[in-house]
Amino acid sequence: MADSNRVHCACANCRIRSLMGPVILITVGVLFLIGQYSRYSFGDLWPVLLIVIGFILVLQSLASKQGHISS
Repeated sequence: MADSNRVHCACANCRIRSLMGPVILITVGVLFLIGQYSRYSFGDLWPVLLIVIGFILVLQSLASKQGHISS
């Protein structure tokens, strides 16, 4: 049972961190799609996944924590 009184943090850092999962899932899907319809395979394109993860981590580290709510 979820606690309805739970407060969610809306700082920029937490918002960017919450995008990590969906962005990785979309990236993997796009890479497999490119692998199906081009001469490149997922084995050739997997470094793009690391670049996307790194980009999100850099954005997260640069994001403001002003207004952050600790658990």
